[in-house]
Amino acid sequence: MRKNSNTKECHNECKTMLVDGLSLEEWIAKETYPRTVSLWGQEYHDFKPYLCETIIGDGLQLVCLETIDNRPHYWLIRIDSKTDVSSDDFDFEDILEPIEEECGSCEGVDECESCQENVEECVYPNNISWGGGHWGMVVNFGNGEVGS
Repeated sequence: MRKNSNTKECHNECKTMLVDGLSLEEWIAKETYPRTVSLWGQEYHDFKPYLCETIIGDGLQLVCLETIDNRPHYWLIRIDSKTDVSSDDFDFEDILEPIEEECGSCEGVDECESCQENVEECVYPNNISWGGGHWGMVVNFGNGEVGS
């Protein structure tokens, strides 16, 4: 992780923090911009990471959550800048639950009502399926850090 922040005066005399020269809104636009992602040689064109509407705490930290079952797709959520997502004490359920509430959860074709109704597996970003995965900080405007 690296720190790279500064502040810039706004025309209405507020201070907007910049990290790597970008505001939080610009980071979100950059991170949710459509892109091509790949997994095991298969490309997924025009993938746009989903940003959860729920904001936890001050919302100054942008983190990602990727599940094994939904790879290479992932979700983004804004959380409190004081939360250390790399700490052993961090409970990933704190970010998984709001995403599940917003997008639904999926346990596969045999156990998911939505899959059974559609006679196929759920489509991203709807119905996140957690069989393991990882999470990490993208950027934290509380301390100016950028994830790796």
